[in-house]
Amino acid sequence: MLIFSLALAPALALGMFMYFKDKYKREPLQWLALAFVLGCVSILFAFVIELLFNEIFAFDIKENFWLLFIFSFGVVALTEESCKFAFLRIFFYRKKFFSEPINGIIYSVMLSLGFAFAESVLYLLASENIFSTAIVRSLTAVPAHFVFAVFMGHFMGLARFTFARRRTLLVFTGFISAVFVHGLYDFFLLAYWMPLGFNSISFLVLLVGIIISLFLIKKSQKYSPYVRRKKWLKDLEDAKHTSFKEKLAEKKESLKQKFHKKK
Repeated sequence: MLIFSLALAPALALGMFMYFKDKYKREPLQWLALAFVLGCVSILFAFVIELLFNEIFAFDIKENFWLLFIFSFGVVALTEESCKFAFLRIFFYRKKFFSEPINGIIYSVMLSLGFAFAESVLYLLASENIFSTAIVRSLTAVPAHFVFAVFMGHFMGLARFTFARRRTLLVFTGFISAVFVHGLYDFFLLAYWMPLGFNSISFLVLLVGIIISLFLIKKSQKYSPYVRRKKWLKDLEDAKHTSFKEKLAEKKESLKQKFHKKK
C-alpha cells in the first residue's frame, strides 16, 4: 500500500494540475480515469517490446555512445511513446468529448501519468530504499513523462481541429517531438560513466521541457472554441447588468420627480 501511495502521489499531483488547466469545459472524470488506467496497461506492451529488443540485439550500452544513442532513441523512447500514442489515437482522438485542442494534452498527460505510475511501482518494488527512489522519480521521471505527453498532446489537439491536409503533419510532429525529447533525456541520463556535468544535462533537458510545456498548455487554452463563447456570454451579462442599472437609475429619478411634484 505504501509503494502504491508513493508512486501515485506525484502522478496525482500533476494530473490535478492538468485538470484545473482545462478552464473552459472540463473533461468527465470517468474518461480521465480510463486514460490513466490505459496508461498503466500500455507499459505492458512497452515492456514486452523492449525485452524482445534486448534479447535480439543484446544491447550493452556501457561506454558506447552509438549503442546508447540507438537504445535511448530507437528502443526506449520510440517504444514507449508509440504505445502511448496508439492508446491516445485509438481510444480518445476521435471521440465526441474530444471537443477542444487542449483535450489532446489532457488525455495524453493522463495516459503518460498512468504509464509513469506503473513504472514507478516496478522501480519501487525492486528498490532497497523506496523513499529515496520515490523522491528521485517524483522529481525526474514522472515530470519527464508529463513533458513528453504535452509535446505529443499539443500537436494531436491541433490536428483534431485543422484541415485534413495538415492533420497528418501535425500528428507526426507531435509523435516525433515526444520521441525526440524522451530520447534526449534518456541519452544523457543513462550516460552514467561520463563526468557529472555531462550526465546532469538530462536535468537541463527536463527543465527546458517543463518551460516549453507550460507555454504549449497556455497556447492550447487560447485555441479553445469556448474562449470566444465565454467572452460573448460575459459581454452579454455585462450588457444586461448595465441596462438594469440604467433602468433602476431612471426609476429612482422618476420617483424623485413625482415626490417633488407632490410637495
